[in-house]
Amino acid sequence: MDALAEAGFTEIELMVTRDPQTHDPEVPGRLASERGVRIASIHAPFLALTKTVWGVDPLDKIRRGTEMCTALECNTMVVHPPYLWEREYAAWLTNEAAAHTEETGITIAVETMYPKWVAGRRLRVYRWLDPTDLFRACHRVAMDTSHVTVARGDILDVYETLRPKLAHIHLSNNAGDGRDGHLELDRGILPLDRFLAELRRDGYDGAVSLELSVRQYVERPQDLVATLKRNREYVESRLAGATRISKGLPRT
Repeated sequence: MDALAEAGFTEIELMVTRDPQTHDPEVPGRLASERGVRIASIHAPFLALTKTVWGVDPLDKIRRGTEMCTALECNTMVVHPPYLWEREYAAWLTNEAAAHTEETGITIAVETMYPKWVAGRRLRVYRWLDPTDLFRACHRVAMDTSHVTVARGDILDVYETLRPKLAHIHLSNNAGDGRDGHLELDRGILPLDRFLAELRRDGYDGAVSLELSVRQYVERPQDLVATLKRNREYVESRLAGATRISKGLPRT
């Protein structure tokens, strides 16, 4: 958080990981407040590495995430779509998420995910990998530009599909090599200038979270701050104040 504050961010996205300090609002909330940073959204523990954090039931994760969002006064929780066998969770997202948001003020944004590719074959473990299916099934959605690329989608086309329900964007570049690289914004093949121009033109008013891989900078704090600042300014210069920009805690 020191690096994020020094790089000029005022809002961030907190990912709930296996680190116990991220499981409750007290520590991250205090650290953010001390640095003049607001936790504006959380990413609930739906990654494979965090499958047992807050239990294994996705609806329990939603409940715990709602409690944490309420305590931190943030208004968005990013979650993953259901696995194919998670019927109860799928039904909740389709039929009850909107009422939950109305009651709590917390938006549940279901993120675009991608299949596994094995010898050129597409293996699916998540529901709603097709953006049209995600749009139809969910009240609000989150778009991850790296995930869309791994799924062999076009970020401009996917944005157009999801736009009416889009609440949150995980922004990064991608090398087009089939990996979920979360590259810095000026290091990849994606048409991010055109993408950001579309956001500006449409008056997109959701959050843009810079979900970047910064592993190589973790032991070099000055370079880390410079990298975060450069990527923040990249977006701000293209949106010219049209959108809130936040940065998730660095992916290491």
